[in-house]
Amino acid sequence: MDHDKEHDLDQLMDRTSTAVLRSLDATVDVKQRLQELFRRAGVDPSARAQFR
Repeated sequence: MDHDKEHDLDQLMDRTSTAVLRSLDATVDVKQRLQELFRRAGVDPSARAQFR
């Protein structure tokens, strides 16, 4: 593989990794906010698993 293609592949992997981490961070943030809203509403977030 020539140097330019290797560099392009490295950049693509870096951008992909960054995007995946941002997505995971956003998912965790949303879950944490939902749990906080459940607690504020007086609902046990773990109780919802019983209804699945």
